Amino acid sequence: MEFLELMKGVSLEPTDNSLRIDLKDANLRGADLRGADLRGADLSRADLSDANLNGALLNGADLSRAYLRCADLSDANLSDANLMGTYLSRTDLSRANLGGANLSNANLIGSRVDSTQFGDNFGISKDIKDDLKGRGAIFFEESPSLRSGILVCS
Repeated sequence: MEFLELMKGVSLEPTDNSLRIDLKDANLRGADLRGADLRGADLSRADLSDANLNGALLNGADLSRAYLRCADLSDANLSDANLMGTYLSRTDLSRANLGGANLSNANLIGSRVDSTQFGDNFGISKDIKDDLKGRGAIFFEESPSLRSGILVCS
């Protein structure tokens, strides 16, 4: 796939002395975004299947209705991210921070959640929480330090 075709519709625009990354509807299938700083980025409806986002900073990012099947999000920071309706089936979320993330209607079937940190999440039922715990997820009570990436058990 040509780079220009891959980046079609992507715009980077400065707002309030920061860079707001608009990748909504982008085709980033198989992209290598290890360690990328995508804090606050709009990745809604983006195709990130098979993408490598290991260690990426996605705090506050909008990933609503994004497709992340088989993506590597291990060690990523997704605190306060919008994952509403996101397809995370077979995604590696090992050691990721999902504190404060909106997980309403997110598909986590078959996702790897070993030592994945959850807390203060919207959209997680007791049954889903129990299932995630059974697969190795860690749940913390609401704590401001969770969003900073520093974990404090209460």
